[in-house]
Order: sequence, then C-alpha cells, then structure tokens
Amino acid sequence: FLLVPGISERFKIPGMVGLILVGLLGGPSGMDIWPDNPVVLTAFSEMGVLLVLFYAGLEIDLAVFKRVGGRAIAFGLATLLLPLSAGAGLGYLMGYDLNAAILIGSLIASHTLLGFPILQKLGLASREPVLVTISGTIFTDIVALLILAVCVQIHRTGFNEATLALEIIEVVAYAAIVLFVVSRIADYLIRKYPASHDVQMLALLLIITVCSLLAEVINLEPIVGAFLAGVAASRSLRGTPAREHIEVIGNTIFVPAFFFMIGMRINAGETLRMLWDNPLFSAGLVLALFGAKFLAAWSVGWLSGYSVLDRLNMWSLTLPQVAATIAATVVAYRTVNSAGEPLIDKTVVSGIFVLVMLTATFGPILTGRFSNAIRQRESSLAAEPPPETAR
Repeated sequence: FLLVPGISERFKIPGMVGLILVGLLGGPSGMDIWPDNPVVLTAFSEMGVLLVLFYAGLEIDLAVFKRVGGRAIAFGLATLLLPLSAGAGLGYLMGYDLNAAILIGSLIASHTLLGFPILQKLGLASREPVLVTISGTIFTDIVALLILAVCVQIHRTGFNEATLALEIIEVVAYAAIVLFVVSRIADYLIRKYPASHDVQMLALLLIITVCSLLAEVINLEPIVGAFLAGVAASRSLRGTPAREHIEVIGNTIFVPAFFFMIGMRINAGETLRMLWDNPLFSAGLVLALFGAKFLAAWSVGWLSGYSVLDRLNMWSLTLPQVAATIAATVVAYRTVNSAGEPLIDKTVVSGIFVLVMLTATFGPILTGRFSNAIRQRESSLAAEPPPETAR
C-alpha cells in the first residue's frame, strides 16, 4: 500500500490499477504467495468498498448542480441513457436476459472522475463545461446504483409488479431521508463540534454505517447507502479537517485493501480464457462505452456552445470506470437467485475488468492532454493585446 501506488503513477498507471495488478500477480492465479483467505485484509476490503462509494458521493455538490441547471440535467440524462442503452442492447444480443442486460448497461453508464485532480491543478475546475460534467455525475451515478438495486431484487425474488412498485417507493423514500434528513444531522454535528476531530470522525463513520444498514433493511446494497451518505455529507464536510482525516484513513488502509483484494480474487487464466472465447463481448463493451460517452459529451457540448476541446474534455472525464463500476460488478456477481445462478457471469466480470483497466489508464491521460491544450489556449488569448478601438 505504501510503495505500489507511487511506483504505478511513475509509469502513468493509476495507483488503484497497480494494486489490482499486484494482488493478481501474487494471488492464487499468479505466484500464490498471499494467504488464500486473509481475514484482516478481507475485513479492511469490506470497509473499503463502502468508503470508495462514500468518497464518490463526497465529490458531488448539490449546490453546483443547481447552479448549472438545465445543461447539467441534459448532460446527466445523455451520459446515462446512451451508455445504458448501448450496454443493455449489447448484453441482450449476446444472449443475456433483459434484467442482466439492463444491469450490464448500468455498469458502463456510471463513471468515476479520476481526471478531476488534473483540472484542479491547472485551475480549470470552475469552468462551466467542467461544472456541467461534475453535476451530471450526480444524476448518472445515483440512477445507475438504484438500477443495480432494482435488478438485484428482481434476480433474487423474480419480477413482480407489486413488489417492484413497493421497492421503488422504498428506494425513493430512503433516498429522500438520507439526502435531506441525514444531511442536516451531519451539518449539525460538524457545526456543534468544530474542534473535536474525534467526535466528527466517529459521527461520519456512524452515518456511513447507519445508512448502509438501513439500505440493507429495504433490500438495497450497502454501497448505495454509503454513496448517498457521501452526497448528504458533502456540503457539511467541504473544507473541514474531518473530511481530510477520513480520506487519509480510508486511502491509507481500507480503499487500497479493496482494490488489492479484487486482484487476488481474479482468476487470470480463466479471465484470459473468457476473453479469448468471447472477444466480441469485450470489444463491444469498449466500443459501447467510448462511443456512447463521446456522443453524449459531443451533442450536449455542441448544443451548449462549448468549444471542441471542452467537449473532448467532458468525454475524457466520463470515461474512467472504477469506483462505482467495480463495486457494482462485485455485488452483481455475488447476487444469486434460488437456483444458485449469479446475476452476471464471469464473462461479464472479465469484460468489465478489461474496461476498468483501459479507461482508468487512458481517461486521465486524455484529460491531461485536453486540459493542457485548453490552458495553453487561454494563456495565449490572455497574452494577445486588446483590439484597437475605432476613433
């Protein structure tokens, strides 16, 4: 955890991808030097998956979403529905049932803003196209995770109109309680104990735990609760020491353990065999994601009057499929029906793994190139002398 992320980033590979590779190389399908069932790492990993989604929720600012308004909603719909449709169509054509096909579409609809720190360093985070992209993530990730919850429930108990209607009502009510009630509780605790960092930390961990347990009560996955808890607490935690502390704890131990354990659980030989036997599915996933995300960014950016570079930057920001995608894939694969069949099979897991590797590597690289080009263009425009006024 100490060495691998830094070494990976020197080779332009995200640290989380490096941890997955190390877990893979040293796991049962590699050199087999790690214990088969590491109890401590497994416990850390289970907490890590909740914190991954909690951090994803923290990046979402509802105030920013309100500010950019209609353009954010338009982009959120486009970058959700286009990949969702493409992925669901691909899954259905490859022989998966409608429920599994929709789940496959939702997996590639969500995204992780891995390239956002690059924009922060270059001073481009406040540009409207960036704000629209960030705000669109709110809609996309929340809906994608709610689709996961519904698909999981249908796979476990079968399709029933009354049960599905009740599930949707429970999900909407639960989301409203977390976003409006828990957000006020978090704000109260942060304001009441501004100097008590230990109290703030315990309060945050309590909020994550309670939201995750309440999600399980209504048959939602705990990661949905952790994500909504992050959204609810994002405004209260912005700029506070408590946010910094919980990110340090998670990013030091729990989150690296989650990505490391993913690598350990991947059977490299079986993954390669699945890719060899089903190359069209893996290639289709890549094309569906890249094409649908590009079409969403280009169309909304063009209608909004953004430059070509801004449209390309919006596309690159929505490419990485990491946090929510990996967590949702793991949950879907672990979900079995009464016949013992998983919601998605190993072919889908292998294809998603390839997608994660490609997008987590190339997404930030493309964001860096487009952002630098935007920065250079703005610098050159600022350096140009103002036009002479007519006398």
